[in-house]
Amino acid sequence: MFAHIDRTDFAPEIMSYLETVAELPEILAWRAVADDLMAVGPGLRVLDAGCGLGDVARRLAAAVGPGGDVTAIDVSAQMVDAARSRDAGAGVTYEVADVTDLPYASGSFDRSRCERVLQHLTDPDAALAELVRVTAAGGMVCVLDSDWRSVAVDVDEPELSSAVLAAMDTVSPQPDLGRTLRRRLVRAGLVDVEVRVHPITYTSPSIAAAVYPFVNEEIPPEAGIIPPELRDRWFAALRRAAAEGVFWMATLGYVACGTVPEAAA
Repeated sequence: MFAHIDRTDFAPEIMSYLETVAELPEILAWRAVADDLMAVGPGLRVLDAGCGLGDVARRLAAAVGPGGDVTAIDVSAQMVDAARSRDAGAGVTYEVADVTDLPYASGSFDRSRCERVLQHLTDPDAALAELVRVTAAGGMVCVLDSDWRSVAVDVDEPELSSAVLAAMDTVSPQPDLGRTLRRRLVRAGLVDVEVRVHPITYTSPSIAAAVYPFVNEEIPPEAGIIPPELRDRWFAALRRAAAEGVFWMATLGYVACGTVPEAAA
């Protein structure tokens, strides 16, 4: 769905989802890890690939100051229009572009950032190659992404939890993307690659539901997120855990950053 927003009728729901996620402390803490590694400062040229509603791009624009610039791209024209309408003088440049075929000259940016995009692509390495290409020597590429196979949910029917989580392999083309990032960045030619793993935990299913569709009972059955034979039992188990105050869920968010090497003499 995220890879083809403009071909669906779900753009308003996706935008509402992104607005909610952007305010969650768990997500803000994950993004702070990337901020630390990227070391964005005044005067830098920054690319935010897969910008969504542009909240991160606008924050980065404040960090680079008047001497730098931020370009925010998304494959969805609807998303880019929505991000541009929220700019409020931040000065970000918003453009529709495909991360696997970027319309920029080599070395155009000092920092390239990509959050929760590669997991939706059939060829994430093509996107990484493009991010490396448009980043100047000595610059950095930073990727944040999920690992759906790291998710753990504790309910009073462990076998039910295992069955539901096994079905999560269908959520994205790359369900284990996070754990593969170091390998992918190294093979893309980056050096000094550093990976940080950020644990994200929830004790409320209603908060977790803002991020993870398989704990969101409001998503209709026809969306196919939960196998139909498990759906009623699964959400009943989640409701029991919430009522008892024992719900617990954890997952891992990965941040990987590497440097584009200087050209050989």
